[in-house]
Amino acid sequence: MMIMICLACAALAVWWAVPPSSRPDRMEPVGQGRPAGHFPAVSHRWPMLAAVAGTGLLVMSGSLLDGPRGAVLGLALVVVGGTVAGLTRQRRRRGSALQGRVEVARACAAVAAQLRVGQVPSEALIVAAADSAVLREARDAQDLGGDVTRVWWSQARAPGYAGLIDLARAWQVCSRSGASMSVALEHVADGLAADQSLRALVAGELSAPRATGKVMAVLPGCGVGLGYLLGGDPVDWLLAGPLGWGCLLGGVVLACLGVLWIEALAERAAGRGA
Repeated sequence: MMIMICLACAALAVWWAVPPSSRPDRMEPVGQGRPAGHFPAVSHRWPMLAAVAGTGLLVMSGSLLDGPRGAVLGLALVVVGGTVAGLTRQRRRRGSALQGRVEVARACAAVAAQLRVGQVPSEALIVAAADSAVLREARDAQDLGGDVTRVWWSQARAPGYAGLIDLARAWQVCSRSGASMSVALEHVADGLAADQSLRALVAGELSAPRATGKVMAVLPGCGVGLGYLLGGDPVDWLLAGPLGWGCLLGGVVLACLGVLWIEALAERAAGRGA
């Protein structure tokens, strides 16, 4: 039973540490599918296999060095390491998405500003791209006679760049209908700016629950220290026999699951609130 629980915990840690396959934030236009040779499931299969192999190697090494106790310590290390790696990856992903949304909002506002002063759309894109890296790929496509909206649809797959879909739609509709692109892009820019402000507000409100989850993960260590202050030897007991091993692994798993659960709730609240 303990072995099954250990393997399940290791699998959870591996699943959390391996990044998910990327998906577009919104539906793609008709006739514009994924580029040839793009297989996200295959591209993320090798990291998963490598993580599983690393987990098995660590557990086997611990078992060879110190028997069942070494295997339990190895599994506890895998759970903690997988949790830390997953939280770090998620934090970096949030930071990257935040930076992307800021860049997209600024890029759209820059194009709208150029149109407002009387520039034609093609020239507005060229001028705005000089100060916005987000627009440079579309500018290059325009110089080669390509479709800038297809470039924006492709870029919108990256986390935080979904706002380019609104830019692409406004650009495409105004180009085909002859409607005022300046007014349309101003509305898009205002909408992206308002969305960014709302997301920043939600992120600020969720910072306290996230910090509380990390504090909860430290509490078991404080309990061990309190045991020493009371004259006991908690670490020696935890490493002495099967009962202690089970308590050690169970405490590590519950602490990590608590942190991940709070983080998942915060992510869900951020998605609904923004």
